[in-house]
Amino acid sequence: MQLLTCPSTGNTEILDVPMPALATGDILIEMLACGVCGTDVMKVYDQSVAKPVQLGHEIVGRVVVGNTHFTKGQRVAVAHHAPDHASHYNKRGSATQDPVFKSSNVFPGGFAEFIRVPIDLVQHTVFAVPDSMPTVRAAFMEPLACCLRALDRVPVQADDTVLLVGAGAIGLLFVPLIEAVGGRVVVADVREERLQAARDWGAVATGMVGRDDVAASCKAQSQGRGADVVILTVVDQATLELALSSVRDGGWIIPFGVKPGMMPIVDLWQLYHREVSLVTSYSATPDGLGRALKLLSKPGFELEKTTSHQLPLADAAHGFSLLHAAKASKVLVIGAA
Repeated sequence: MQLLTCPSTGNTEILDVPMPALATGDILIEMLACGVCGTDVMKVYDQSVAKPVQLGHEIVGRVVVGNTHFTKGQRVAVAHHAPDHASHYNKRGSATQDPVFKSSNVFPGGFAEFIRVPIDLVQHTVFAVPDSMPTVRAAFMEPLACCLRALDRVPVQADDTVLLVGAGAIGLLFVPLIEAVGGRVVVADVREERLQAARDWGAVATGMVGRDDVAASCKAQSQGRGADVVILTVVDQATLELALSSVRDGGWIIPFGVKPGMMPIVDLWQLYHREVSLVTSYSATPDGLGRALKLLSKPGFELEKTTSHQLPLADAAHGFSLLHAAKASKVLVIGAA
């Protein structure tokens, strides 16, 4: 079978590899679709990430070898990490920090013709896809659940104003989530087409970073207070400073799109004196995965519309290069029909 892997920085290649061997309780799926995550792109192009490295975790597949939970022929959406539910971390709301969570995974990766899903994942991170749901929409279960995790850590309430900095593929997923609870979304980006996409999804105001007064827009939407929450899907010195100038006193900033080695300067006096909370959020919980799949069944969550490219496995490398060059929004690798 074929597998896309990253043997060295900046390079991906298709390998012929053996079919995965199964242990008791595992399932084998045939890949139908797998989204290219920003983390996948980072793993390929960041020199600090050890190579070779496994890629792909936003997976939809068809069961080839089932078990007592799933039967042959079923479509399933799959995520790649599950915690030890009895662990100290999980019991205290830190499931994504459990060492078992971070070490678990599918094999040999999401960009493969066939994928082994271990029993610990089968029990917690595999969900049957409703017959009415398009496969390409189901591929958004894991990234949408990551967004839900962030909003669980900083709950957005009705009448809140949220500034979203970065309206790429992951950023746009936040817009319907915030709207669903009655919040208002202000979006900032450096590309007009992304701002237009944000308006199409329901953003109440948009601004071009470096040109428009984004902080003023947040205040205009919040009776002069500023944004209750700022979500940074792009994190650097400039976006952190934009967040601090836009967030209200007592508000929250979520650095969501973070890469290894980032060391921007943060004005701790502002965080302290204004009681601004800097809250991070990593990955998705099993509970969030189920909630995400239910949301994808509702009107207004046709998230496949954020996809710019659908490519076969043989052309997946092209999708990575497009994303790295900022010439694509969301890329889906498409497998079996």
